[in-house]
Amino acid sequence: MKSFQTSVVLAALTISGYAQTTQPSASGWSAKSKKAAEDALASKIEMMLAAAKRPALTRVNPSMRELELVCTAALTGRTVGDPVMGGLETYATDDLSVETEPLKELTLGRSYPAKKWPRYSVIVELSANSKPEHPEYTVGVARRPSAALEFFAPLFFDVPFKGMNEWKKQVASDCKNRKTESSR
Repeated sequence: MKSFQTSVVLAALTISGYAQTTQPSASGWSAKSKKAAEDALASKIEMMLAAAKRPALTRVNPSMRELELVCTAALTGRTVGDPVMGGLETYATDDLSVETEPLKELTLGRSYPAKKWPRYSVIVELSANSKPEHPEYTVGVARRPSAALEFFAPLFFDVPFKGMNEWKKQVASDCKNRKTESSR
């Protein structure tokens, strides 16, 4: 019985340690702070849409692909996009309240009509070179098609499912297996 308890404790510690290494967090960047930054950016998007008299979009939780790609952008400093659906843009900023060009294009741009791309998700990560006295953020905003279209889209590609996992090759090892830390 004692060896069984020891095995359970070791397994729990291993899983806990793995979870901590697959979800890196910059110093002072709590899940609550991250959620507050994402909520503030989502409010900014909603205000931009209202000011432009555009239809409202539905905010959804980011996909694992989006989380991993934005994390990679934050760690590497590279700008990444979603190679499968094409609706993800990342950019770096030190002020989350600024209306940047990528944010305007994804929110108000003609490339993403609200009827075909009615959903969006927001991800904010601290950049790798961020300092406590001068934080820098990597922002990922994704326009998303309807849930049904997103699910069935691979069937309608020229070569269905070919290259569907190629995006995984560009994900930094510290960013693999990211999960949404909290629901909206």
